Amino acid sequence: MKTKTIPFAMASVIALVGTSGAVMAETGSATAEVTAMPPALSIQEIQPYQMQIERAPGATMPTGSINLKQWSSNGILKDPAESVIPGCLQVAGDVDKAVSITMTGFSVLTAPGGAEITFMGGASEPKFEVATSTVDCSDAVAGSFTPTTLAGTPIASSTSATGELYLAWRYQEPTNAAAGYMSMSAWEEGAFTGTVDITVDYQ
Repeated sequence: MKTKTIPFAMASVIALVGTSGAVMAETGSATAEVTAMPPALSIQEIQPYQMQIERAPGATMPTGSINLKQWSSNGILKDPAESVIPGCLQVAGDVDKAVSITMTGFSVLTAPGGAEITFMGGASEPKFEVATSTVDCSDAVAGSFTPTTLAGTPIASSTSATGELYLAWRYQEPTNAAAGYMSMSAWEEGAFTGTVDITVDYQ
């Protein structure tokens, strides 16, 4: 590298020498940009959201759609909301760090045979509830849930001294909300599955 650099430097000096023998100089400026990034957050699903819809013994299920608000008159044994087990995520990142939680998307719940669960009323999208804990999923589920909507006001929380946070979530009032309650396109026995997008940001 040195044998290449020295001749280049000499050539530069020679080019800048004027007729008076003085060396001409120019002053320029440069831009420096330094960006500090927080540690990445990792999110792992511990348990999925679960809800049971049970047909009452001997009941004939409707051939069309079934609004779960009318579960008792549509052949369903009991209010499905009573069977809900919230989903739970484990968030890991920087220690004692403030975070904000936002629900950012969802997909329609679909059964193997093609029947779907959608959300009725209002904007035809679900409402959610979120609770957090730095202990574990059970502690989060036993805590106080905060209502939220898609792209709604972020829910504030923080990671623990070990950098962990447990986030429990569920659909809000899936069988009795004024808006955002569930409706089945048709009766189908089996698991309806879908996804929910949850964004966790450092503050």
